[in-house]
Amino acid sequence: MLARNAILAFVLSAALGCGAKGPELVPVRGKVTTADGKPLEHATVILHPVGGSEGPKPRGKASADGSFALTTLSTGDGAPPGEYRVTVELWLAGARADDPPTNRLPPKYANPETSGLTATVTAGQTELKPIVVKR
Repeated sequence: MLARNAILAFVLSAALGCGAKGPELVPVRGKVTTADGKPLEHATVILHPVGGSEGPKPRGKASADGSFALTTLSTGDGAPPGEYRVTVELWLAGARADDPPTNRLPPKYANPETSGLTATVTAGQTELKPIVVKR
């Protein structure tokens, strides 16, 4: 029995030690609205690291009240601490069933270089300043 437990402990420690460790993530929430304060339901907020680091970009989808939680690797896990440029897109279906979805926001908000939106994530931070989009 002791040998069996020792083998099990070895296998578990080897499995845990071999896994690639991801970036440190901080739970992050925010809210996205129009300039007149209306929530942007269904909008997707994407954080682009300043300096262009590779890897998945933190993102969140706004609910009916405009609130969102960021996801980097798994649902709601947050974002790595750092400075970001922010993009916002609102892809909705067309009037007819065969119309492709279109981004209903001005194109400048889909480009991190032109959106004019920024965010800072720090250790322990959970709430971003409100993200305001002018339509």
